[in-house]
Amino acid sequence: MRNRLQKLTLINPLTYKPKEMDFNAMLRFILLAPVGTDAFIRFRFSFSDSGAAFERMESGYKEPLTEKEKAETEAGMRPKMREGETLSIPSGTYYFEQYPDLSEEKLLTRTLSALLSVGNGDEIYVRLFKENMLECVMQGFKAL
Repeated sequence: MRNRLQKLTLINPLTYKPKEMDFNAMLRFILLAPVGTDAFIRFRFSFSDSGAAFERMESGYKEPLTEKEKAETEAGMRPKMREGETLSIPSGTYYFEQYPDLSEEKLLTRTLSALLSVGNGDEIYVRLFKENMLECVMQGFKAL
């Protein structure tokens, strides 16, 4: 399998409203959410003989952008933080991978294995984004 890891620089943070959810709850949430909804979990991970163990540090979601917000973003304006968005994937440079299929919590070690093995640190962000009624995208971020 070809390595799909890339480097990605977020100029602006991705901001979210807090919502307590584990990975499987986030998956159910995003599948039922309106198109354009975005959700994330920040995990701390550690390794054991049976693979990686994931501890949820924080999680949240972002409602779809309004037409005005979309127009501002497309015009190159800096996104405005919405009320209640107190969590973020901070701006910075990350190892990044987009996955062809959604995973499930028991498969996270396998799904995220390339990201877990690069760089320093023991934290990783997992993001789900609902692109359309039939497709959700799963992404992983790990700081360089």
